[in-house]
Parts: sequence; structure tokens; C-alpha cells
Amino acid sequence: MPSDSPQDPQGLPDPAPEDGIPVPEDIQVEVEDLGERRRHLQGRVLIPVERQWVWQVLTDYDHLAEFIPNLVESRLLGSENGRKLVRQVGSQKVLFARFSAAVVLAIEEIFPHQLRFQEVEGDFLLFEGFWELAEWLNHQTLLTYHLQVKPPRRMPVGLVERRLRRDLAFNLQAIRERCLSLCSQ
Repeated sequence: MPSDSPQDPQGLPDPAPEDGIPVPEDIQVEVEDLGERRRHLQGRVLIPVERQWVWQVLTDYDHLAEFIPNLVESRLLGSENGRKLVRQVGSQKVLFARFSAAVVLAIEEIFPHQLRFQEVEGDFLLFEGFWELAEWLNHQTLLTYHLQVKPPRRMPVGLVERRLRRDLAFNLQAIRERCLSLCSQ
């Protein structure tokens, strides 16, 4: 039976957009194949609030799962060597199965410019990157996300790449919405 949904080369349908979170065209997401099953993802969004509001949203680790799609847990575990340790669990339905991945990230906060993170425990062979917050015109913030990721062999790299690309766009939109909501209170 023919399907109206786009398909990837392996015949799996692309995931449908998240309900209730339309992603505007101004959110940019790029993926680069680094070889050896590694990918570099970069996403950018302009947020019409000052940088300290964006910083406040990103560093509220215990509340990220309240508004980030597919993030079911985000919990500050403590600090070690000047870095915050944060456990995060993502979960989503892929076809008829539920897929989840967990990481413990060591996060270095370089206020108010950058949040550097590196997996110290978790389901990926490589998961590291940074959030960059740049002041922009008219009290806006350009938020940029960089991630290098290498999934284990049990995770198809193409599927992981597509899901991360899609989820990054939704996450950036959710962060923007959260910042706007906090600023308007």
C-alpha cells in the first residue's frame, strides 16, 4: 500500500512533526559526516531576548525535561572538577518501538558565552559539544548548538542522524518559546 510519508533509503518512514510545535524556517540545522560513523550537528536560532534569559533557561538543568520535546529526564547530579554533572534521558517512538538513550554530561559553564558538554557515561561512543550564546542586534541572542556524536553499532547511524537533526530543530524552537515565556512574566 503506498504511503504519503517520505521514506529514507532503508524504507523507514520519516518521523512526523511533533504535535503542537511548528518549527519556523529561521531555525537552521546542518549535519556533516565526519566519517567512521561520527556526525557533527550544528543548529542556530535567533531569540529575541537578552542573553541572560537564554542562559537561565539552558542552565536550569532540573527543568529542561518540562519543555524540551523527547527529553524525559534532566537532573543535576552535582559538581566535579568545576563542571556540573547532569543526567539526561531522551525517549521517542520509532515505528512501533520506544527508543531511549541516557547520558551523564559534564558541563563547563563559561558565563555568559558558552556551555561546553561532554558525555562521561552513557549510550553513545562520542557525545560532546557546546552551546554558544552571542549578543545580537536589538537585545537579541544568537544561540548556536554544536554536537559531535558517534552512536554505538546497535544504533543505525543514518536513523540517529535524522532523528538528531529533526529533534535539534524542535529543541531550539522549544528553548526560544521558553525564553519568550519567561521574559513575558
